[in-house]
Amino acid sequence: MKSHKKNKMREILNNIVYFNSCEFTLDELVRNKKDKKIFIVFSTFGERESDLVFSKINLLKTAGGDFIDKIFLSHRRVDCNRVEKTEVRARDADPGIEIVICNSLSVPDMGEEKGKGADMRRTIFYINSICKDSVHADNVIIVFLDADVLPEFFNIHFVLGLAGAVLEGFDFAKASFWREMGRVKKFVAQPLFSIIDHPNIKNLSNFAYPLSGEVGGTLSFFNSVDFWQIYGVETGMIFDACFGNYKVADVNLGKYDHQHHPDANIQRMSFGIIRTFFLKLLEYGVIELKDGATIGDILSYSFIDDNGKRNVDDFDLTERKYQPCNNII
Repeated sequence: MKSHKKNKMREILNNIVYFNSCEFTLDELVRNKKDKKIFIVFSTFGERESDLVFSKINLLKTAGGDFIDKIFLSHRRVDCNRVEKTEVRARDADPGIEIVICNSLSVPDMGEEKGKGADMRRTIFYINSICKDSVHADNVIIVFLDADVLPEFFNIHFVLGLAGAVLEGFDFAKASFWREMGRVKKFVAQPLFSIIDHPNIKNLSNFAYPLSGEVGGTLSFFNSVDFWQIYGVETGMIFDACFGNYKVADVNLGKYDHQHHPDANIQRMSFGIIRTFFLKLLEYGVIELKDGATIGDILSYSFIDDNGKRNVDDFDLTERKYQPCNNII
């Protein structure tokens, strides 16, 4: 067993340790789990992913056995007063699922703002509320999974790889994949993370898939980092992971694809990532702005349409940064 662990930790680039999900088997992880709890969180919105989330939860319940202690559905309703198909299908797959309705979950320092990062933080707050008297945050391992991964690429190895790395002693595990390089990764994240020569920023560029939504970590880790409301959540999290005193893993989950975003969403996402990157640089003292310069929230651009007419568009992409949950629990 000792030599097996040594082989797993062989690939290291700077401070990031690389794993392949195939290195972790269910039997091994069940033996290593001991008194730790494994929680899986699917994030969904409306009814667009109802069948996808049903198939994924059903698969995990069948293939994961007793390794998975609880599955959570972090769900935002289109109509906050109406039970949606996604909730029904999730409960069909797992009658014991914990459904967190993010529209109505009250968190002390949060309002009604929407966003993936905001709802992830609400779910972390909720998990703290149900764990505080029964299990220490160091012994809770949370794996966040995107519901829109195409079914042919999804399997139990998503959980085994990410939870397995955390069971090896890592605070945070980021998923990586093989797929045709995504537009935001290719044209925004990787060039951006390479542009400043700094040892901790270098680690950002060493993530093979820095913007993946599939991540694992201890509840202690998720309690100690900032959450950004919308597009900045992944960038902000890996920034804190690399600048903090954390043990970080990159886990190769193999071939992967998901439902794709239209160009307009890609542009807004790119703006959010770039803005978060510069705000984190300021926060950690890597750069400073002078002469009254600020980091803005408005995406502004001009273009000429098919009729030859000049257009100017502005989008307010303001998003909140939430303090670590440790400050409010």
